[in-house]
Amino acid sequence: MLWALIGGGVVLVVLGFVAALFFAPARTTILIDTAGSTARADMRLLWGVGPAWTMRALPKELAGNPMPAFYDPARIGYALMTPGITEVTYTALRRLFALNPRAARFDLAVNLTDTAQARVVDTAIHAVLASAPAQVRQNVGVSKCETPGAELSMRFDLNVSPTQLDGIYKRFKGSRAVREFRKRLKRKPKQNKRAPREVRAS
Repeated sequence: MLWALIGGGVVLVVLGFVAALFFAPARTTILIDTAGSTARADMRLLWGVGPAWTMRALPKELAGNPMPAFYDPARIGYALMTPGITEVTYTALRRLFALNPRAARFDLAVNLTDTAQARVVDTAIHAVLASAPAQVRQNVGVSKCETPGAELSMRFDLNVSPTQLDGIYKRFKGSRAVREFRKRLKRKPKQNKRAPREVRAS
């Protein structure tokens, strides 16, 4: 009976520790850089005193080289015109800003050869930023990149639990607009293709 109680106590301690790892705030740095094919969250668990852990949206093996689809103007232009993608991205950023990050920066540089696409993308982005809180507007940059295509870079330093961060990412990734965006990145549109079908963000 004594050993059973000791064993049960050990199991409870282990389960409690594991739960703390995933539900307690972690000192986190979120990095996204299409120029280096990087999209990850580096976490120091348990308020920054626990073990290090990394959540990756892209394989580590891809890091160091530019993402080809982002430097194909036709492909990335078609993808950036996905209806609802700007709103979904803004919603995810707003959730991150609500966590009171120590530092935050989001930059998108675009250089599309199709002037009509460039105008649509620029209008959609500035329409969302116009109604955004000052904290968001001051830390989001939109510019023109030197090379044709698009470049996205982002860095957030904040305290967030792995479970909470995973929830924000899953809602973003699972939205209809993001699913359509990813499909468009995988295929290059034909020159004579009709205007894209309306896609509403979920």
